[in-house]
Amino acid sequence: MTTISQDAAASIHPNALTSRELSVVRKAMKIIESKCFKNADVLYYMEDFERYLILRFAGLAHEQGHVVYLDIDRRLIDADAIAFGNQSKVSWDIRHIAFRAMTLGAEHVVMAHNHPSDNPMPSEADVQNLIAFERGLSMVGINLLDSFVVTSKRITSIKEHRERIDEMRSRDLVAEHERRRAERRAKIAATKAAKRAAQLQGVAA
Repeated sequence: MTTISQDAAASIHPNALTSRELSVVRKAMKIIESKCFKNADVLYYMEDFERYLILRFAGLAHEQGHVVYLDIDRRLIDADAIAFGNQSKVSWDIRHIAFRAMTLGAEHVVMAHNHPSDNPMPSEADVQNLIAFERGLSMVGINLLDSFVVTSKRITSIKEHRERIDEMRSRDLVAEHERRRAERRAKIAATKAAKRAAQLQGVAA
C-alpha cells in the first residue's frame, strides 16, 4: 500500500490535520497531560480513557501505537508513541514496552492504536496481539490493563471485544453439544421404537 504524507491526507480526509496543526496539538497535549492527567485519579473508567485517547490521536492520518504507563493506583506516569505504521497497520515492540514500563516503575500499561478509517472494530491481529502481550508482560510483572482501538469519535476495548467473542464461541459450543445430544437421543428413541414395533409384529404373527 502506498503511504501518503500527513499533509496530503489532511487534504483528503476531513478529520486529518496538517503536520503543522498536528505539531500544535502535540504541544498542547503535553501541557494537558502535565497539568490535568499526571498524578491525578483520572484514568480509571472507560470514559476517562476515551476522553484522553481521542485527544492523543486527534488528526492522525496514519496508524500509530501509543502506550500509557500507570502506577499501582492507575495514575498516569507517562505516555509514548512507540509504533508507527501506514493507513492500515502498525507494528509493536513488546521488549521496548516492557523495558520502558520497568524503567518508569509502572504497574499497569495500556496500549492503544488508531484506525484512520474510523472503523472501531478490532482486527483478528489486534486480538492476537493482546493475548501475546498480556502473556509476555505478565512474565516481567507488568499488567496489561487493556488495549484500545481509537477513532475520531470513540474507543473500543479489545479485551472486551475478545471476551464477547469467547462468550459467543462458548455459546456456540454449548448449542452444538446440545444439538448432538438431541440427535443421539432421537436416534436411540427411534431405534427403541423400531425394535418395539418389530416385537409387536412378531407377537401378532
